[in-house]
Amino acid sequence: MEEKTYIPEHDENAMEFIRRVIKAQPDGEPLRIVEQLVEIAVGELKGRPYEISAKASTQRMVVTLQHGGKRIDERMVWVMGDHTDRVDYKPNETEDGWVLTINRDIPPLFVTRRY
Repeated sequence: MEEKTYIPEHDENAMEFIRRVIKAQPDGEPLRIVEQLVEIAVGELKGRPYEISAKASTQRMVVTLQHGGKRIDERMVWVMGDHTDRVDYKPNETEDGWVLTINRDIPPLFVTRRY
């Protein structure tokens, strides 16, 4: 499982970034929900600065969003968690702020035979 790390290109916003990352994956269909979850998270930040990055392999995608200021509403974090495999939201250990991690597993493709 080879994992690739992605960071936004110059002047690329979060939504452009996440669409580019999903498009670069061999099977982006299971990842479409991640785009919606990133949109929710960025909307909750209400213009506060943030940093976004992603790691992807054929088996999973992990999006990390770091931000300062007050927390995202806990109810929104629960909603995000209900729509993907794992969502972690915790204080940033190295600087003042928060880290949101969205994990989406990509199920293997199953081939069935017809007889």
